[in-house]
Amino acid sequence: MSTVALPAVLGGEPVITPDTDPVWPDTGAVESAILTEVTDGGQWVGYANHPAKWRAVLEQVVADTTGHRYGVGQPNGTLAIASGLRAQLFARGGAWARGRDQVLVADLTHASAHHGVTLGVAAQLDRAPRLVPIPAKPDATMDEEVTAAYLAEHADRVLAVVPATMYGNFGAIDRFAELGRRYDVVVHHDNALGGAARFDGPGAPTASLSGQGGGKAAPSCEGGLTLTDDPELAALLRADTDCGTGPGRLDPIPFAEVAGMMAGNQRMGEQPAALLLVQWLRALHARLRMRENRRLIRELIADPGLFPVPVLWNPPPDAEYPPFFALYLSCTDALEAELGLTPKDLRVTLAAEGVWAEAGFTPTHRDPAWKQWADGVPLSYETSARVVDRAVFVHTKFLRDPRFPDVMGEILRRVVAHRDRLRGVGDGRPEPVW
Repeated sequence: MSTVALPAVLGGEPVITPDTDPVWPDTGAVESAILTEVTDGGQWVGYANHPAKWRAVLEQVVADTTGHRYGVGQPNGTLAIASGLRAQLFARGGAWARGRDQVLVADLTHASAHHGVTLGVAAQLDRAPRLVPIPAKPDATMDEEVTAAYLAEHADRVLAVVPATMYGNFGAIDRFAELGRRYDVVVHHDNALGGAARFDGPGAPTASLSGQGGGKAAPSCEGGLTLTDDPELAALLRADTDCGTGPGRLDPIPFAEVAGMMAGNQRMGEQPAALLLVQWLRALHARLRMRENRRLIRELIADPGLFPVPVLWNPPPDAEYPPFFALYLSCTDALEAELGLTPKDLRVTLAAEGVWAEAGFTPTHRDPAWKQWADGVPLSYETSARVVDRAVFVHTKFLRDPRFPDVMGEILRRVVAHRDRLRGVGDGRPEPVW
């Protein structure tokens, strides 16, 4: 019998116990103090002539660290998507939108993102768009080649393209931005899963993100931002969120007179702004630790002493710092060929060891609430289905823990040593879901 410890799913002691489970979310006295200051200060929200202090600081810190000039606070990431699309559509005008009814969206993303797309277009154009879900690449991001081919044939029907950062992978945001310019369509970057990473390539005209702490929610609400480099779009975003009033003369966004527009009334209050600012600063600190952990795990899964043939793959980092919202691993065909295990066997084994590991988001074409969007669209979803089936999506709290590379090393050694007994362990068991 192997001297390597028995996997927990076979009755061994788990690697991670309640006593060693990483703390989540990170909280401390700063959150309590900042809430007290905001509450006692009496200004819980900002207006053009009375700018909100904490919202302004948050907007500038997040914009600068993600590579944008301007940020506009939002109640959550879904409404941030809606506001970004609404501002771009407003700037282009109704004549441009005539005859266009489609928005190309990422097939692998949360349904709330599609809801934000529908809200943004419907509020501005008084009609809901036709969503066209674009299949994913192996790194789970929207396929830019499929998008380019679709636009080459149908650009005159397309309002917008909304690529999403998935599992910390940016994908080809610069290529989508170029396609938007070439085919004269709106491009909005849904960056909710980008963490506090910076994308240094040419970006979309607007981008959006959501809270970065306990999951995606701030302690008092979620919170989000819409980001842009364009001062005119920034002024429209401020007017959209502040009931039609554009930036004031003390606002971080340059002052500009804004014509009347459909206002979303989506002001971000000072409490969630201050809490999200603290979360963001914690995330910036964690980014360094997670960058190193991701490097060590990339070395681990490529170590021929552990896997003579690689059975796991991690997309290469494509930012100044590796995007880090979570650890995304994809099982190669060698997992079955060399170890005789399925991706579900591996996910069930990791879950039993105390690691939050699941397949990830359901593709749009499999989600009962959104399946109708894929019906009749002449695109193949085989790649997206394979991405979900073979994914090992590990929660960010583990990647932030300095012990995690050692934890993964121990678990994977158990998997290799006891592969014969682990074969089929996922059969008849539900997928791990947290």
